[in-house]
Amino acid sequence: MEISVRLFAYFARYLPRSARAKRAVIELPEAARMTTLVKVLGIPDEAHEEETIPYVAIVNGEHVPPDTILHHGDEVSLFPPLAGG
Repeated sequence: MEISVRLFAYFARYLPRSARAKRAVIELPEAARMTTLVKVLGIPDEAHEEETIPYVAIVNGEHVPPDTILHHGDEVSLFPPLAGG
């Protein structure tokens, strides 16, 4: 299945070379989870021992947890967490 991905801020470095305007289409197996997408992109997460990079995931305009199952045609955006006060 194909997923459209947009990566923001320091995540942009994990886009494939084929990306245009911080957007890429990624091929994933059916019923892949958000964590699978993060792994395919090479973004360090909880599965890596040496480093973890937290992220905020938005799928089709809604904030989702890392275990969310993705579907063909989903539009995923990954942001670094925001701090403020």
